[in-house]
Amino acid sequence: MIEKASTAHSASSGDPTLDRRYGWAEAAFKERDAQACVEILDQTLAQAYHFTAAWHLYGLAQEALGHKEEAATAWRQCLTLDPNDHFGARLDLARIGAMAAEDATSENFSGTLFDGYADRFDSHLTQALHYNAPEQIKATLARFCENAGRAFRFDTVFDLGCGTGLMGEAIRDEAAFLAGCDVSPRMIERARAKTTARGGPLYDKLAVAGLTAFLASRSDASADLLLAADVFVYLGDLRPAFAQAARVLTRDGLLVFTVQSHDGEGVVVGQDRRFAHAEAWLRQRLDEAGLAIIALDPVSTRQDRGEAVAGFLATVRRAAPVPLRPSKAEGNNSPAQGI
Repeated sequence: MIEKASTAHSASSGDPTLDRRYGWAEAAFKERDAQACVEILDQTLAQAYHFTAAWHLYGLAQEALGHKEEAATAWRQCLTLDPNDHFGARLDLARIGAMAAEDATSENFSGTLFDGYADRFDSHLTQALHYNAPEQIKATLARFCENAGRAFRFDTVFDLGCGTGLMGEAIRDEAAFLAGCDVSPRMIERARAKTTARGGPLYDKLAVAGLTAFLASRSDASADLLLAADVFVYLGDLRPAFAQAARVLTRDGLLVFTVQSHDGEGVVVGQDRRFAHAEAWLRQRLDEAGLAIIALDPVSTRQDRGEAVAGFLATVRRAAPVPLRPSKAEGNNSPAQGI
């Protein structure tokens, strides 16, 4: 099922009459009458060519009618009107094969989507979708530490794409210092409101930032553990994140993450508008980044309409020492917002 984000960026035509027509078109689409939706929007867009939300819905309706070229044209118009892509048009173009999936990441859409999802995020994810990535990641880390004969304890932990703090809650007792980042301000607000059993804040620091930008603002060899629980499913090309992770990890540090997988090649965008990465693609990109795989385990961290979603849980480390950058004078330590 495709989730549709509503934003203030172009969710209105500026004309109440045309906005009402758009509401009728939305209702028709929800009732599976895509043809009626298209006919209403044809009239609406003739009078409000700048109406980005209407163009996005027009693309969905054309896709439902089997008209992929018309859908792609509509979503390209979305990007012309809103290059920052608050409606996720890049994801839709990638879904139908009209854009390379690796080029389809849209952090603005993700931030908007999760801002609207923040209040019900925890209950929906854990109860309706049976999400269990934090528990699986923690169990994996406990086994790794036991097998390595080391304490299950990490000095500095970065929770990438922390959301409302579900991963933070799972790992807090094992982290001396816990920082988190997320593109959604409202998710960060929810995470900031959470406390530990002792009454202290769940996170020591929080930042409103994309995970790659957050890592880029950290010092070399500054993290003992990087966690990305169910967040790489919103990024197509993981190479920048992997490269920054390799730089930020200490010599014995770990990156542990989950992804959705598929049986084909490369990266794809599914009907759920989430990225799925093939095993061979992951192995190659990790190797290119200087990250060595300790384990790449098939897992499912959530369900979709009652079916387990296939994925991997990866535990990786730096493959070799990464040259330290002479950072501070070059702006290497510029802070992300909020940290």
